[in-house]
Amino acid sequence: MSGILFRGGPVKSLGVSGDADWVLVVDGLVEATGLRQDEPGCDRTVELDGATLLPAFCDAHVHLPATGLYQKGMDFRGQHRSARILEAFRERASSGDGLLFGGNFEDPLDEPLTRHDLDAAVGERPAVLARADMHSCIVSSALLDHLTIAELEGVDCDDGGRPTGYLREQAAAEAWRWFDTNLPESQQRDAITAAVQLAYSKGVTSVHEMYVAEWRGWSSLSLLREVIAEVALDVLIYVASDDVERVRALNLGRIGGDLFLDGSFGSHTAWMADGYISAPPAGIPPNGVAYRTDEDLADFFREAQRAGLQAGVHAIGDAAIEQAVTAWEKVAAEVGAAAVASLGHRIEHFECAGDDLIARARHLGLRISVQPAFDAFWGGAGGLYSSRIGEQRALNMNRFGTMLRAGLSLGAGSDSTVTPLHPFLQMQALCMHHVEAERITAGQALRMHTVGSRALGGQGDVAGTIEPGRYADLIAVDHDPEACEGEAIGSIQVLGTWIKGKRVWPEEEAETK
Repeated sequence: MSGILFRGGPVKSLGVSGDADWVLVVDGLVEATGLRQDEPGCDRTVELDGATLLPAFCDAHVHLPATGLYQKGMDFRGQHRSARILEAFRERASSGDGLLFGGNFEDPLDEPLTRHDLDAAVGERPAVLARADMHSCIVSSALLDHLTIAELEGVDCDDGGRPTGYLREQAAAEAWRWFDTNLPESQQRDAITAAVQLAYSKGVTSVHEMYVAEWRGWSSLSLLREVIAEVALDVLIYVASDDVERVRALNLGRIGGDLFLDGSFGSHTAWMADGYISAPPAGIPPNGVAYRTDEDLADFFREAQRAGLQAGVHAIGDAAIEQAVTAWEKVAAEVGAAAVASLGHRIEHFECAGDDLIARARHLGLRISVQPAFDAFWGGAGGLYSSRIGEQRALNMNRFGTMLRAGLSLGAGSDSTVTPLHPFLQMQALCMHHVEAERITAGQALRMHTVGSRALGGQGDVAGTIEPGRYADLIAVDHDPEACEGEAIGSIQVLGTWIKGKRVWPEEEAETK
């Protein structure tokens, strides 16, 4: 028979047909699955040698260019020594051209950094050091001199009223916009392709790219679309803009995604109904930052609904989530809840949602995009969330189990670079939530990263399971995730990745890019 037969290992279909012993792929689609006694002959076989075959993953929230820059650049996750960060910048500045970019640092560092420290390391070159949440950064004087930020919130100043180089929210957005506009095209291309290869190595064949126009401007969007058109990775682009007409003209079918209603906990800018217990920096309101008025948000939702676009927003704090749900309720009162539900609008993050907000979101048919490793990195007693809002309030964050039991449409992503583009790490976080009642099973976590994430983007009828008629997006792994517990899940290795039946990883064995 013509096609490709995957055999020699258990097949977890996640579909109605159940698990199998082999998969037949013809013309990029799953043709059939079955048991060992029914195995067909085929002109080409892929021997799994005992590996488990799974549907490939979909990461429902990524930032590809930044992910690739970290792959090519300097990732300071877990580094708290300022001297080490500065030494890395110094070495990079002396070794080549291009804009200098590093990130994933978290406060507090052992010694606070300012633009003067960066200047000492990089000289008169533009450089940016991004906080892990990407809502704050530290820039060198050479970059700061290019920015018009005197009237913006989020500019840290020294005792003499001069900018320290530490920028938050709107001021940080100006830095990102300048950086992205001035990043050489070759550096942008290299970053995107590096991120694509990383995705393949982690078993990810589809991503939802959260293109923040407020940060990156519009000039890089065409280049992004050009580069991803050349690769097999399935990339759905969500443009974070409220310009419905402009986005509709791009024929993307969706808008928003990471359209900010608030900021982040790390930068004290997630918008909360009750204030932070640790004082926000000067210039940041005690309850965080609200990006949009109720009226403006309802108008945006209304316009997106009329245009037939799926709309998404970034909402972390309970006040931001309340604003989003209330605005959709206003639109539903005008056009009907069924009409709103039919477009499957999204809320990204949804970290501080109580029972009432969960129930109201489900009634509206809203789809929820969560980032499981947020809890692993910043949850629990003594974690970042507890330090910001207190342990008791932090216990009611990232309620993955509750959301699943409530029947919300739930998919998962990494928000890479905020947490690593690594689905098994995310699955481990779901199974090991700091709050036992919010833990879910490995099987549920697997479905959330395949069927669930695909459903967020309306891709559920073409991929996410191994069933006849679906794309043959497959991964071979060294252990069955449903047979693993705890930290063992995060250690599972991807042995091979295929998109529509063509191997894309390992790179040396790839049949397509």
